[in-house]
Amino acid sequence: MSETELILEIIGKGNFFAPYSARECIQTLTPISQGSLRRTINGKLVWVGRATHRKFKSMITCKDKAPPAFDGLWRGDKVNVTCLQTLTQSIPQGAQEVILERDPASMNLYDHSGKTWPAPIEKHFSLPPGFSRGFVTYAPRLSMMVENYVLEVDEWGLTACWTLELVEV
Repeated sequence: MSETELILEIIGKGNFFAPYSARECIQTLTPISQGSLRRTINGKLVWVGRATHRKFKSMITCKDKAPPAFDGLWRGDKVNVTCLQTLTQSIPQGAQEVILERDPASMNLYDHSGKTWPAPIEKHFSLPPGFSRGFVTYAPRLSMMVENYVLEVDEWGLTACWTLELVEV
């Protein structure tokens, strides 16, 4: 059993986590501000931007006994992240397939009554027979770039804290 469901992998270098370096993790996913809200000549509010530029920023904070393997990690390094934070997509009545916005690392499919249904862990899949409407919740697997990180140690408290700031590529 691993200490966390979070997986961070530096491209070409491997996993970040030494033993006891990734417990009590907290992750945020925040949409990157891009595009703008504008008013038309008639006063209607519209969004002006590109759907292909919708990306996330993430901040991951952990407190444990040892620091992660950040030696050699620098701003601009690419990282694959299997997220702790999940995304949920609504599935309308009569839908026959689902297309997720991101690649899933794990997934739960459930109907409006809360019953769980089997589903393959794939970005595009057909709904099982008999499924009417509901939700799919999944942990996205993201390709990200290091924006910044902070290492902190509490000598007498015997804890190593760290924060990693990432931006989706």
